Amino acid sequence: MNLLLVRHAEAEDATVSGSDYTRKLTAHGHASAAGVAQGLQQCIKGSVLLWSSPLLRTRETAAYIADALSCPVDRYHEGIPAGDLDTLRQDWQVLAKAPDTLILVGHQPYLGHWCAALTGVVLPVKKAAAIAIALAENDALPGQLLWYALPEVLGGMRRAVGNL
Repeated sequence: MNLLLVRHAEAEDATVSGSDYTRKLTAHGHASAAGVAQGLQQCIKGSVLLWSSPLLRTRETAAYIADALSCPVDRYHEGIPAGDLDTLRQDWQVLAKAPDTLILVGHQPYLGHWCAALTGVVLPVKKAAAIAIALAENDALPGQLLWYALPEVLGGMRRAVGNL
């Protein structure tokens, strides 16, 4: 199974909404999330399962991905904002049918920590960036880093493919 870690797009400051839980994407964040989602169409093949943090900015980012890939958000997982990789791994290991790709939409610093824990590679996980990791069939570590893409790259793929 491949694991795709996606950081939420740019969100408003916590002071605007008064709560970290209800921070919305900015206009730039919406544009980035849409571009990333369209770019992911070019990168992901096969069956997809989409999990998101329940925080608003990640739900908004995940909605763009769900629309672009024609797959609903399967689960709003509390382990994502808690940074609980052990619980996430247990939950994906017991899936009745493992998808080709499991997408987790989440937050820093956890996505960076998870990438390092799963692959041994430390990456700067920018807003709306994506990290693709191939997990071994038995979920043994380390996994293999497949690619890392910034939102500008994924959004550019959409434009480049559209110009062919």
